[in-house]
Amino acid sequence: MRVAMLHNRYRTGQPSGENTVVAQTVDLLRNSGHELDLYVRNSDDIARMGRKDRTLLPFRSVWSFSAERDLTLLLQEQRPDVVHVHNTFPLFSASVLRAAYRLDLPVVATLHNFRLMCANAVLQRDGRPCESCVGRLPWSGVRHSCYRESRVQTLPLATSIGVHHKLRTWQRYVTTLVAPSEFVRGRYVAGGFDPEQIVVKPHAVPHSGAVREGAGDAVVFLGRLVEDKGFADLLRAWDSSLGKLIVIGDGPLRAEAEARASADPSIQVKGQLPWTEGMEVLRSARVAVVPARSYETFGLVVVESFAHGVPVVASRLGALAELVDDGETGALTEPGDPEGLRKALRLVSDPVTSVAFGDRARQVYLDRFTPEHDVVATERIYTDAIARHADRGRTRRGRRAGPDHDA
Repeated sequence: MRVAMLHNRYRTGQPSGENTVVAQTVDLLRNSGHELDLYVRNSDDIARMGRKDRTLLPFRSVWSFSAERDLTLLLQEQRPDVVHVHNTFPLFSASVLRAAYRLDLPVVATLHNFRLMCANAVLQRDGRPCESCVGRLPWSGVRHSCYRESRVQTLPLATSIGVHHKLRTWQRYVTTLVAPSEFVRGRYVAGGFDPEQIVVKPHAVPHSGAVREGAGDAVVFLGRLVEDKGFADLLRAWDSSLGKLIVIGDGPLRAEAEARASADPSIQVKGQLPWTEGMEVLRSARVAVVPARSYETFGLVVVESFAHGVPVVASRLGALAELVDDGETGALTEPGDPEGLRKALRLVSDPVTSVAFGDRARQVYLDRFTPEHDVVATERIYTDAIARHADRGRTRRGRRAGPDHDA
């Protein structure tokens, strides 16, 4: 199968699970014998734009005729079997969907975030979940300066969401929408999207080189050191009686973490690590902790932990509540509850419990989240999208033919 893959890469300095998932998907499909044509733009390029282009960028993020023209020429030359769209913001825009539609090509689009409904793409305000704009025009986002704390920068995003909501752009031009969790699918259905158009396919995690042996010796936090990831709650919950805490990541709360570590030798702050080194530390964990205060659309860290046979303590929030089976593969706590988090960590850190939960977590990974499962699921989505697109085409042609003509 020939696949055209489209993705606007996030800035290099901004850690992105989306960039990782797209790169893994490309590798998996190529290794399975499929032809991949990549159409990629990089947000790093914005810094090198001239003043005129940067001024026009907010308008082009609503609809970019140049991106539509470029993709049309590319698709005319390549003639793929299916077009798979990931992130279109800000250098592509939804115009690329119409380019594929006009060439009568099926389009699959992955819903990595909530950008089609929410100006900041994460359904969050003031460090807490927020659904004010779900199912309605997103002017609340402008009022609250939800994108980069700026009404001026939020306005074009809210305008784009409003325009495409009214025109039903994504419903009209996309054959199949792919959500990484039932939670994401549910939010989009609540936002007015057709549930029949959205399928759920979780992300995969590559095979780990080794699995944890024994119970491990540390609690590990791996992620951005920010309030909405619950890192401040973890610091409030932590005491040395829980053992050793290893912190991997960077962010605004790193200085606070390092100050705490200087006074408490049970805490180690390692900063940002290459993926392989981070996985090596994770493999030594007694339990991984994901105490998020805001919605997670999936939770790669949870599945990476499961791949190494490590149980997880996570917030009962968003997709995390789907991934962690409370009392089986880890424990769930209420977000923003340091005392509940401490109790859960103490429970799962028990060596016998950690081993039992970790064994179950590893089996969940093998049953659901391996690259082999991902390839099969992706191929099925493409095949179904091609068939659905053909059915749509026959329906459109039948309507044009009218009741007195042979359709």
